[in-house]
Amino acid sequence: MTAQDVEAPAPPTPDTILAALRVALKDPGTLAALRRADPDDPPPAFFRSTVGLLDRVSRGSGPARDDLERRWAGIAAALAAGESMLGNVPLGAALARAGVAEMRLLRLLQAHDGSLLHAVRATVHQLVSKGQPFDPRDVVHLILSEGTAKEESVRRNIARQYYRHEGDRGEAQ
Repeated sequence: MTAQDVEAPAPPTPDTILAALRVALKDPGTLAALRRADPDDPPPAFFRSTVGLLDRVSRGSGPARDDLERRWAGIAAALAAGESMLGNVPLGAALARAGVAEMRLLRLLQAHDGSLLHAVRATVHQLVSKGQPFDPRDVVHLILSEGTAKEESVRRNIARQYYRHEGDRGEAQ
């Protein structure tokens, strides 16, 4: 058998990386570090939790890898902040049920670059303060889709969910 006969493992999916982060958040030290994390300067806990998986997505260093790490560090910080509310309610529906104002939804959906990571974190804070579970996969898709062909579709889906459930405030979770 030659080196050519052995296939490299497929890169991990965003759901695989999300699952690894959720496991890492069970450690109180990692959880605390990621709650305080600055996406532009991730703590060692972030790298401990993700470097192996992110290496399989983007090898080496440079602007593309830095951007990938910044996005995932932003996701990790948001998920750590909302760790107690991670569930399966679509993000748009969760925002509607929590009574988040339409203006805040628009701010989230129109945010780009670094402001998107801040808007996501503020949104998660609102959901946590209202005790509203949300699906972390929607946060992942929103952040990772920025600048891709999927961006508009992801943002529209969040908006559709919000308006579809706008009258569901206070509904049982």
